[in-house]
Amino acid sequence: MSPALPEGTGVLLLGYGSPAGPEDLPGYLEEVLGRPPSAEMVTEYHRRYDLIGWSPQLRIITSLREKLERQLARDAAGTRVFLGTKHWKPHAEDTIPEAAEAGLRRLIAIPLSPYASPWILAPYERAIGAGQQRAKRPIEVELRSAWHTNPHWIGYWSDTIQRELARAPSGTVALLSAHSLPMRHAEAGDPYPNILKETAGLIAGAARPPLWDFTYQSAGNTTEPWLTPDITEKMVEWRDKGHAEQLVVPIGFVFEHLEVLYDLDQVIREYAEEQHIHYRRAPMPNDDDRLVQALYSVATGPTLPKAR
Repeated sequence: MSPALPEGTGVLLLGYGSPAGPEDLPGYLEEVLGRPPSAEMVTEYHRRYDLIGWSPQLRIITSLREKLERQLARDAAGTRVFLGTKHWKPHAEDTIPEAAEAGLRRLIAIPLSPYASPWILAPYERAIGAGQQRAKRPIEVELRSAWHTNPHWIGYWSDTIQRELARAPSGTVALLSAHSLPMRHAEAGDPYPNILKETAGLIAGAARPPLWDFTYQSAGNTTEPWLTPDITEKMVEWRDKGHAEQLVVPIGFVFEHLEVLYDLDQVIREYAEEQHIHYRRAPMPNDDDRLVQALYSVATGPTLPKAR
Protein backbone atom coordinates (compact mmCIF):
# COMPACT_ATOMS: atom_id res chain seq x y z
CA MET A 1 0.00 0.00 0.00
CA SER A 2 1.36 3.43 -0.92
CA PRO A 3 1.65 5.83 2.03
CA ALA A 4 -1.25 8.20 2.60
CA LEU A 5 1.17 11.08 3.10
CA PRO A 6 4.59 11.55 1.50
CA GLU A 7 7.63 10.90 3.65
CA GLY A 8 8.51 13.91 5.78
CA THR A 9 4.88 15.13 5.90
CA GLY A 10 2.82 15.37 9.08
CA VAL A 11 -0.52 16.83 10.12
CA LEU A 12 -1.23 19.80 12.38
CA LEU A 13 -4.70 20.04 13.93
CA LEU A 14 -5.58 23.62 14.78
CA GLY A 15 -8.00 24.44 17.61
CA TYR A 16 -9.18 27.59 19.32
CA GLY A 17 -7.78 26.74 22.75
CA SER A 18 -9.19 26.89 26.26
CA PRO A 19 -8.06 27.15 29.88
CA ALA A 20 -7.44 23.77 31.49
CA GLY A 21 -8.31 25.11 34.94
CA PRO A 22 -8.72 28.25 37.08
CA GLU A 23 -4.98 28.94 37.13
CA ASP A 24 -5.00 29.37 33.32
CA LEU A 25 -8.02 31.65 33.09
CA PRO A 26 -6.46 35.14 33.49
CA GLY A 27 -3.70 34.40 30.98
CA TYR A 28 -6.11 32.79 28.54
CA LEU A 29 -8.49 35.75 28.65
CA GLU A 30 -5.59 38.15 28.16
CA GLU A 31 -4.57 36.27 25.01
CA VAL A 32 -8.12 36.33 23.64
CA LEU A 33 -8.68 40.02 24.44
CA GLY A 34 -5.20 41.29 23.66
CA ARG A 35 -5.18 43.10 27.02
CA PRO A 36 -5.44 42.13 30.70
CA PRO A 37 -9.02 41.20 31.67
CA SER A 38 -10.83 43.00 34.45
CA ALA A 39 -11.27 41.23 37.76
CA GLU A 40 -15.02 41.19 37.09
CA MET A 41 -14.51 39.38 33.78
CA VAL A 42 -12.26 36.77 35.37
CA THR A 43 -14.85 36.17 38.08
CA GLU A 44 -17.67 35.84 35.56
CA TYR A 45 -15.81 33.40 33.35
CA HIS A 46 -14.70 31.43 36.39
CA ARG A 47 -18.41 31.07 37.23
CA ARG A 48 -19.24 29.90 33.71
CA TYR A 49 -16.45 27.35 33.55
CA ASP A 50 -17.33 26.10 37.03
CA LEU A 51 -20.88 25.45 35.84
CA ILE A 52 -19.68 23.19 33.02
CA GLY A 53 -16.92 21.48 34.98
CA TRP A 54 -14.30 23.37 32.97
CA SER A 55 -13.62 22.84 29.29
CA PRO A 56 -13.14 19.33 27.89
CA GLN A 57 -11.61 20.83 24.74
CA LEU A 58 -7.98 19.77 25.24
CA ARG A 59 -9.00 16.24 26.21
CA ILE A 60 -11.18 15.93 23.11
CA ILE A 61 -8.67 17.28 20.61
CA THR A 62 -5.93 15.18 22.18
CA SER A 63 -8.08 12.11 21.57
CA LEU A 64 -8.72 13.26 17.99
CA ARG A 65 -4.99 13.67 17.47
CA GLU A 66 -4.29 10.16 18.75
CA LYS A 67 -7.03 8.53 16.69
CA LEU A 68 -6.03 10.33 13.51
CA GLU A 69 -2.37 9.49 14.04
CA ARG A 70 -3.23 5.80 14.48
CA GLN A 71 -5.28 5.80 11.29
CA LEU A 72 -2.56 7.52 9.26
CA ALA A 73 0.06 5.14 10.68
CA ARG A 74 -1.82 2.22 9.13
CA ASP A 75 -0.81 3.64 5.75
CA ALA A 76 2.65 4.89 6.69
CA ALA A 77 4.21 3.89 10.00
CA GLY A 78 5.54 6.80 12.01
CA THR A 79 3.24 9.48 10.56
CA ARG A 80 2.99 12.28 13.13
CA VAL A 81 -0.02 14.41 14.06
CA PHE A 82 0.49 17.57 16.13
CA LEU A 83 -1.82 19.96 17.99
CA GLY A 84 -1.70 23.74 17.89
CA THR A 85 -4.13 26.34 19.22
CA LYS A 86 -4.84 30.03 18.67
CA HIS A 87 -5.01 30.75 22.38
CA TRP A 88 -3.23 29.07 25.25
CA LYS A 89 -1.31 25.80 25.15
CA PRO A 90 -0.15 24.16 22.97
CA HIS A 91 0.32 27.26 20.80
CA ALA A 92 0.54 26.61 17.07
CA GLU A 93 3.59 28.86 16.75
CA ASP A 94 5.39 26.59 19.25
CA THR A 95 4.23 23.32 17.71
CA ILE A 96 5.50 24.10 14.20
CA PRO A 97 9.16 24.49 15.28
CA GLU A 98 8.75 21.25 17.24
CA ALA A 99 7.61 19.46 14.07
CA ALA A 100 10.54 20.89 12.11
CA GLU A 101 12.96 19.80 14.82
CA ALA A 102 11.48 16.28 14.56
CA GLY A 103 12.61 16.21 10.94
CA LEU A 104 9.37 17.01 9.15
CA ARG A 105 9.62 19.10 6.01
CA ARG A 106 5.90 19.71 5.53
CA LEU A 107 2.74 19.97 7.60
CA ILE A 108 -0.85 19.78 6.43
CA ALA A 109 -2.69 22.11 8.81
CA ILE A 110 -6.39 21.43 9.36
CA PRO A 111 -8.52 23.82 11.43
CA LEU A 112 -10.94 22.04 13.75
CA SER A 113 -13.70 24.12 12.22
CA PRO A 114 -14.75 23.24 8.67
CA TYR A 115 -15.85 26.79 7.87
CA ALA A 116 -13.30 28.76 5.83
CA SER A 117 -14.14 32.24 7.05
CA PRO A 118 -11.38 34.87 7.32
CA TRP A 119 -12.80 35.55 10.80
CA ILE A 120 -11.86 31.97 11.74
CA LEU A 121 -8.74 31.48 9.62
CA ALA A 122 -6.81 34.75 9.97
CA PRO A 123 -5.44 33.99 13.48
CA TYR A 124 -4.34 30.53 12.32
CA GLU A 125 -2.56 32.03 9.32
CA ARG A 126 -0.71 34.46 11.58
CA ALA A 127 0.25 31.66 13.96
CA ILE A 128 1.53 29.53 11.08
CA GLY A 129 3.68 32.39 9.83
CA ALA A 130 5.08 33.00 13.31
CA GLY A 131 5.79 29.30 13.77
CA GLN A 132 7.64 29.04 10.49
CA GLN A 133 9.77 32.05 11.42
CA ARG A 134 10.65 30.48 14.78
CA ALA A 135 11.55 27.12 13.28
CA LYS A 136 15.30 26.46 13.02
CA ARG A 137 14.72 24.34 9.92
CA PRO A 138 12.58 25.22 6.89
CA ILE A 139 9.10 23.70 7.05
CA GLU A 140 6.22 24.12 4.60
CA VAL A 141 2.73 24.43 6.07
CA GLU A 142 -0.33 23.95 3.85
CA LEU A 143 -3.58 25.16 5.41
CA ARG A 144 -6.53 23.00 4.35
CA SER A 145 -9.80 24.61 5.32
CA ALA A 146 -13.26 24.67 3.69
CA TRP A 147 -14.12 21.07 4.53
CA HIS A 148 -17.73 21.94 5.40
CA THR A 149 -19.10 19.76 2.57
CA ASN A 150 -17.04 16.72 3.54
CA PRO A 151 -19.40 13.72 3.34
CA HIS A 152 -18.30 12.38 6.72
CA TRP A 153 -19.06 15.75 8.35
CA ILE A 154 -22.46 15.98 6.65
CA GLY A 155 -23.08 12.32 7.43
CA TYR A 156 -22.40 12.69 11.14
CA TRP A 157 -24.95 15.47 11.50
CA SER A 158 -27.60 13.96 9.23
CA ASP A 159 -27.42 10.61 11.03
CA THR A 160 -27.50 12.36 14.41
CA ILE A 161 -30.56 14.42 13.49
CA GLN A 162 -32.41 11.33 12.26
CA ARG A 163 -31.55 9.41 15.42
CA GLU A 164 -32.45 12.24 17.80
CA LEU A 165 -35.73 13.04 16.06
CA ALA A 166 -36.68 9.36 16.14
CA ARG A 167 -36.44 9.60 19.95
CA ALA A 168 -38.25 12.95 20.20
CA PRO A 169 -41.98 13.65 20.21
CA SER A 170 -43.71 14.10 16.87
CA GLY A 171 -43.58 17.70 15.64
CA THR A 172 -40.12 18.43 17.07
CA VAL A 173 -38.32 21.13 15.08
CA ALA A 174 -34.57 20.87 14.47
CA LEU A 175 -32.80 24.21 14.93
CA LEU A 176 -29.37 24.13 13.26
CA SER A 177 -27.19 26.70 15.02
CA ALA A 178 -23.80 28.33 14.52
CA HIS A 179 -21.77 31.06 16.21
CA SER A 180 -22.88 34.53 15.17
CA LEU A 181 -20.51 37.05 13.61
CA PRO A 182 -20.37 40.87 13.73
CA MET A 183 -22.39 42.13 10.78
CA ARG A 184 -19.49 44.25 9.53
CA HIS A 185 -17.55 41.11 8.57
CA ALA A 186 -20.38 39.84 6.37
CA GLU A 187 -20.85 43.31 4.87
CA ALA A 188 -17.13 43.29 4.00
CA GLY A 189 -17.57 40.05 2.06
CA ASP A 190 -16.84 37.31 4.59
CA PRO A 191 -18.42 34.14 3.09
CA TYR A 192 -19.26 32.71 6.52
CA PRO A 193 -23.07 33.13 6.27
CA ASN A 194 -23.18 31.51 2.81
CA ILE A 195 -20.91 28.65 3.90
CA LEU A 196 -23.16 27.93 6.87
CA LYS A 197 -26.35 28.05 4.83
CA GLU A 198 -24.81 25.68 2.28
CA THR A 199 -23.83 23.27 5.05
CA ALA A 200 -27.22 23.47 6.75
CA GLY A 201 -28.92 22.77 3.42
CA LEU A 202 -26.75 19.72 2.77
CA ILE A 203 -27.35 18.34 6.27
CA ALA A 204 -31.10 18.92 6.09
CA GLY A 205 -31.21 17.48 2.59
CA ALA A 206 -29.58 14.28 3.83
CA ALA A 207 -31.46 14.03 7.14
CA ARG A 208 -34.83 15.18 5.78
CA PRO A 209 -36.24 16.45 9.08
CA PRO A 210 -39.94 17.32 8.73
CA LEU A 211 -39.31 20.69 10.40
CA TRP A 212 -36.03 22.56 10.57
CA ASP A 213 -34.56 26.06 10.60
CA PHE A 214 -31.18 27.78 10.76
CA THR A 215 -30.15 30.14 13.58
CA TYR A 216 -27.19 31.96 15.06
CA GLN A 217 -26.11 31.84 18.70
CA SER A 218 -23.46 33.21 21.08
CA ALA A 219 -23.45 36.76 19.73
CA GLY A 220 -20.94 38.96 21.54
CA ASN A 221 -22.03 41.42 24.20
CA THR A 222 -21.15 44.49 22.13
CA THR A 223 -23.02 47.50 20.80
CA GLU A 224 -22.46 46.60 17.13
CA PRO A 225 -25.01 44.42 15.28
CA TRP A 226 -24.38 40.68 14.89
CA LEU A 227 -25.77 38.23 12.35
CA THR A 228 -29.35 37.13 12.91
CA PRO A 229 -31.75 35.38 13.39
CA ASP A 230 -30.73 34.66 16.96
CA ILE A 231 -31.67 31.27 18.33
CA THR A 232 -33.96 32.80 20.95
CA GLU A 233 -36.03 34.50 18.23
CA LYS A 234 -36.41 31.26 16.29
CA MET A 235 -37.31 29.27 19.38
CA VAL A 236 -40.19 31.59 20.22
CA GLU A 237 -41.26 31.81 16.58
CA TRP A 238 -41.56 28.02 16.33
CA ARG A 239 -43.26 27.76 19.73
CA ASP A 240 -45.86 30.25 18.55
CA LYS A 241 -46.48 28.01 15.52
CA GLY A 242 -47.29 25.17 17.89
CA HIS A 243 -43.89 23.50 18.06
CA ALA A 244 -42.60 23.75 21.62
CA GLU A 245 -40.57 20.54 21.21
CA GLN A 246 -37.20 21.69 19.86
CA LEU A 247 -33.89 19.98 19.08
CA VAL A 248 -30.86 22.29 18.93
CA VAL A 249 -28.20 21.00 16.52
CA PRO A 250 -24.95 23.03 16.90
CA ILE A 251 -23.53 22.41 13.40
CA GLY A 252 -21.28 25.45 13.75
CA PHE A 253 -19.10 23.63 16.26
CA VAL A 254 -17.06 20.43 16.26
CA PHE A 255 -16.85 19.56 19.94
CA GLU A 256 -18.11 20.54 23.37
CA HIS A 257 -16.80 23.77 24.85
CA LEU A 258 -18.15 26.93 26.44
CA GLU A 259 -20.44 27.91 23.54
CA VAL A 260 -22.15 24.54 23.71
CA LEU A 261 -22.00 23.54 27.37
CA TYR A 262 -22.68 27.03 28.77
CA ASP A 263 -24.29 29.18 26.06
CA LEU A 264 -26.67 26.42 24.99
CA ASP A 265 -26.99 23.93 27.84
CA GLN A 266 -27.12 26.58 30.56
CA VAL A 267 -28.32 29.92 29.15
CA ILE A 268 -30.52 28.75 26.28
CA ARG A 269 -31.93 25.82 28.25
CA GLU A 270 -32.95 28.23 31.03
CA TYR A 271 -34.47 30.61 28.46
CA ALA A 272 -36.40 27.73 26.88
CA GLU A 273 -37.84 26.71 30.24
CA GLU A 274 -38.99 30.29 30.88
CA GLN A 275 -40.67 30.32 27.46
CA HIS A 276 -42.33 26.91 27.97
CA ILE A 277 -40.17 25.32 25.28
CA HIS A 278 -38.86 21.77 25.65
CA TYR A 279 -35.12 22.02 24.96
CA ARG A 280 -32.97 19.13 23.86
CA ARG A 281 -29.53 19.23 22.22
CA ALA A 282 -27.94 16.91 19.68
CA PRO A 283 -24.62 15.35 20.78
CA MET A 284 -21.45 16.86 19.36
CA PRO A 285 -19.01 14.99 17.08
CA ASN A 286 -16.20 15.37 19.68
CA ASP A 287 -13.83 12.49 18.84
CA ASP A 288 -16.40 10.38 16.98
CA ASP A 289 -14.99 8.05 14.32
CA ARG A 290 -16.92 9.93 11.62
CA LEU A 291 -15.02 13.09 12.48
CA VAL A 292 -11.72 11.20 12.50
CA GLN A 293 -12.57 9.89 9.03
CA ALA A 294 -13.40 13.42 7.86
CA LEU A 295 -10.02 14.69 9.08
CA TYR A 296 -8.27 11.69 7.51
CA SER A 297 -9.86 12.38 4.12
CA VAL A 298 -8.94 16.07 4.34
CA ALA A 299 -5.34 15.23 5.25
CA THR A 300 -4.86 12.61 2.55
CA GLY A 301 -6.99 14.11 -0.20
CA PRO A 302 -6.27 16.86 -2.71
CA THR A 303 -5.87 20.50 -1.78
CA LEU A 304 -9.28 21.94 -0.95
CA PRO A 305 -10.75 24.82 -2.95
CA LYS A 306 -11.01 28.21 -1.29
CA ALA A 307 -14.44 29.16 0.03
CA ARG A 308 -16.55 31.19 -2.37
